[in-house]
Amino acid sequence: MGIPTTAKSATGNNSQGFTFVEVMVSLVVLCCGIVLIYKSFFLCADYLNNLTCRLYASSLIDEKIGDITESFADWPAKNIELGANSVDLDVNYKPIHFTYDINLQPLPDVKSVWQLDVKLSWVDGPRNMHAQRSAYMIR
Repeated sequence: MGIPTTAKSATGNNSQGFTFVEVMVSLVVLCCGIVLIYKSFFLCADYLNNLTCRLYASSLIDEKIGDITESFADWPAKNIELGANSVDLDVNYKPIHFTYDINLQPLPDVKSVWQLDVKLSWVDGPRNMHAQRSAYMIR
């Protein structure tokens, strides 16, 4: 009932320590875990960058709709000012080029209501991204 003086390895032999196969298997498991953590870090960073660009785009679209709405209130005494067609911003220390596509037209069935469509496009790495919003204005 005493404590055994020699320890057996997982393979059953009497030598102490780990075998080469045991060390290699544990190294492969460790490397797979590190690679998964590494990939998830960059995936999260990409999602964060995408979300930040979308938040900037949403703010830019709201600002553009507000500016056009103010200009539309003075129309026809003054021309409608659509503003610049593009904006360059630094998002997460990277320059992003946002491009507007603006369409203002009266609704076909209702003569006093106009529809304003603002689409904002930008390139985020290999992807072409866009956000779009519509507003209605009464004349």
